[in-house]
Amino acid sequence: MRWTIFRFLLSGTLLLGPTLVGRSGALETPCGGPLRVAIILPASRADQGWNQQGADSLESLKKKWCLTIEIAENQGYGDIKPVIRDLADKGFNLIIAHASGYQTTAPEVAAEKGVRVVTIENAKAVKPGLVSDIDTEAQGAAYLAGIAAGKVTRAGIVGIVVSAEPPTWNRMSAGFMEGLYSVRPDARLLYNVIGDAAYEDAAGGKRNVEAQIAAGADVIFGQGDGASFGMMSACSENKAKDGGKVWFIDVIGDKRNIDKKGILLTSVLFDYAPIYEQMFINIYIGTFGQEHVLNVANNGVRLMDFHPDVPQYVKDSVENARQGIVSGKIKVSNIPDSTGLKTFRARLFPR
Repeated sequence: MRWTIFRFLLSGTLLLGPTLVGRSGALETPCGGPLRVAIILPASRADQGWNQQGADSLESLKKKWCLTIEIAENQGYGDIKPVIRDLADKGFNLIIAHASGYQTTAPEVAAEKGVRVVTIENAKAVKPGLVSDIDTEAQGAAYLAGIAAGKVTRAGIVGIVVSAEPPTWNRMSAGFMEGLYSVRPDARLLYNVIGDAAYEDAAGGKRNVEAQIAAGADVIFGQGDGASFGMMSACSENKAKDGGKVWFIDVIGDKRNIDKKGILLTSVLFDYAPIYEQMFINIYIGTFGQEHVLNVANNGVRLMDFHPDVPQYVKDSVENARQGIVSGKIKVSNIPDSTGLKTFRARLFPR
C-alpha cells in the first residue's frame, strides 16, 4: 500500500468527490494495497436493471482501484447470512448487500464477523468502521419523468406499476406523481402493485400493465427489476386506445438494445460508482461507516436520453425542471412509506 498517498491527508490534502488529490493536483489511487470487494445480488447481474447497475458500477472501478471483485448473483430475497459469512471467511474487505431486503441481516453478520458491509435503505444501521448505507433519493429524477409523461400523453391517462413498495419505489412514485401534476393536473393516474416483493414477476408486470392500457393509459412508469421485462412486453404488444403507441418509462437499467418497437421513452438511471469510490477512500482513511445518498444534484440519479421521437420542447421542459431541482428552486416531496404515498396520491389525483 502506498501509504504516502494518505499522508497528504494529514497535511492538507484536498478530498474532492470520489478521488484523492495530492498537493500537486495529480490523481492518485491506492493500487499498492488493493481492496477485495464483493457484491451480493438477489437476481442476475445481466438483468439490465437493479442488479446489473450495481455490478457494472463496481466493475467499472476494478482497474482504477486494482480491486479483487466477486459477484454473488441470484441469491434471492431470503436469508443471505451464510453468503456473507462465506465472503467474510474468504477475506473480503467490503461486502455490498445490494438489496433493500438484505438491510437487516447484513449488519447482523457485520457485527458477528467484524466485516465491513454496505446496506441499502437502512441508515439506522450505520456504524462507524463497520456499516455504511446507500439511500437513493430518486424522487427528483422521477419528477422529471413525470413531466415527460405529462407532456407526451395523448389520452391524459398515465399509469404506474410497481413490483413492491420499498422506500425507493415509493419515493419515485411520489416524485413521478408530483412531476405529472405540475404539467398535467387534470390527468388521470392509475396505480398498481404487482405483489409483495414481486421484483422478478414478469408475468405479473405484463398483466398489470395490460390492465392499465385497457383502462386508457398511454404512458406507463414501471418499477420492477425483472418484472420490467413483462411491462415492456405489454407496451410493445398493445396499442393505446387511440391506436398509437404506449410509451414505457423504465427505472435503473438501459434496455434500449431490446426495445424493438420503440416504446422506451426514457429510464431513471442509478450510478453507484461515485459512492463506491467514496467508500473505498473512507476505508483507507479510517472514516468508513456513513450514510451516502444518490440524488439529482450529485448526478447519482438521472434520466436516460429520450427516444429520438420526443419533441424538443419536452426535453427543454425537463431540463429546466432539472436545473430547478439542482438549484433548490423546485422541492420534490420525499415520501418513502406506502401509507404516505397513498395519501399523497389521493390528494393529487383523487379520481
